[in-house]
Amino acid sequence: MDFINKQHPDMVEIKNELMEVTYRQWRKKNYQDNRGFFPIFEGFEKYFSLISPGAISLYVYFGMKSNTKTGVSFHSLNKIASEFDKTPRTISNWLQELVDIGLIYRKQKKLNTVSYTYLRPYE
Repeated sequence: MDFINKQHPDMVEIKNELMEVTYRQWRKKNYQDNRGFFPIFEGFEKYFSLISPGAISLYVYFGMKSNTKTGVSFHSLNKIASEFDKTPRTISNWLQELVDIGLIYRKQKKLNTVSYTYLRPYE
């Protein structure tokens, strides 16, 4: 029985290499297909204890949906709430966390229109 549960060291190494190759291929394909990406730099880790998991998820959402050169996106509160399957109130709370901590800036350019969300640099 122990023989069945144990893996040969060479098989473990082959599995590890396969995982790395698979990731490299996935990353390369997405890059070649010109799919958007959002880097989260090492300095972001300090926010893990400062904001809620929901606010972190929302920040990643804005990163994925933002213009990769300007960091700007514009989505209505209702659209975001629908994407997350949450209430607009919950999204508003998460937005306020991100604004308060300085990770985003939001500006409504015209009355009764969607707000523009700007990703802000962090250290």
